[in-house]
Amino acid sequence: MSLSERGRVLDRSDYAELARIHSSCIDLGFLSSLGHGFLSLLYEAIDADDNSHLILEKKEGSVIGFVAGGRGMKSIYRKLLIRLPRLLIALFPALLNPRKLSKIIELLCFAKKQKPVSSSSEAELFSIAVIDSARGSGLAQKLYNALGERFFRDGESAFCMVVGENLSQAHRFYNKMGAVPFAQVSVHKGQSSTLYRQDLPIA
Repeated sequence: MSLSERGRVLDRSDYAELARIHSSCIDLGFLSSLGHGFLSLLYEAIDADDNSHLILEKKEGSVIGFVAGGRGMKSIYRKLLIRLPRLLIALFPALLNPRKLSKIIELLCFAKKQKPVSSSSEAELFSIAVIDSARGSGLAQKLYNALGERFFRDGESAFCMVVGENLSQAHRFYNKMGAVPFAQVSVHKGQSSTLYRQDLPIA
């Protein structure tokens, strides 16, 4: 397992690989519709953010799974703004699409809200994905637990994850891992998501 160290381990080809895996494995999520260029830039920003963790598993030099998490998206969005020219190029097609532009604005507004996880924790799992050939090996559980250990070492008592109502496989996974449905939230208008809470340390 590889723990990214704020860009010292990863390069742009790694971020592009994460984008490809995200698009393939989390294809029902809105972020995947923004394209590989945006996703690659997003993982670069997560990697550069001191409040976030990016944990990878590689096999024969290729990423086969990853998990990303941190203390909310606000500081990550600031890292994206530092890369504004590349961000605008990556998002240009979406900015011309009124529906996608509306959803981007909804995401930004949601990031400003305090999620009702606990009075002491803002930690959140952003994304987790494992390629098809590595599924069933326990890798997803390994990555999930590794992120939980990182959060626990950071002094967090819990972390959360927001799961869209149509992501049935994700709901099954988080329930299996012991996360508890905590609240219903709306990231995008007319679409409900479940907020899960995972207490730390993970049993």
